[in-house]
Amino acid sequence: MSGLPIIQSDEQLTRMLHLSAEKPLLLYKHSSQCGSSKVAHVGINHFVNRYPEVASRFAIGVIRVVEETHLSDRVARDLGIPHVSPQILLVRQGRVVWHAGHQQINSQQLCRAAMLYGQP
Repeated sequence: MSGLPIIQSDEQLTRMLHLSAEKPLLLYKHSSQCGSSKVAHVGINHFVNRYPEVASRFAIGVIRVVEETHLSDRVARDLGIPHVSPQILLVRQGRVVWHAGHQQINSQQLCRAAMLYGQP
């Protein structure tokens, strides 16, 4: 997953959600069986590489929806956002303040959302 941290346990997810009180979290739900997810993954990497000063303000975590289905389901249930794949959620203080799916996941949209919703 190109160096993006993969969340593989309930403990890791809980820790990242708690840390979103200190540093906003971009939580990306990726499906290895979905062409749109591959495009979205490229968009996230472009965001990180093109806008490093903006991206560095965020924790970033990836949930692989096929391999860690229980975590994907937990995110939808606990954060109240219906699942789509691919999907990215911007979480601050344990609450989703912005989310996007499919073709809306690209470096420009991520930068715009980061500037609007990622500020303290």
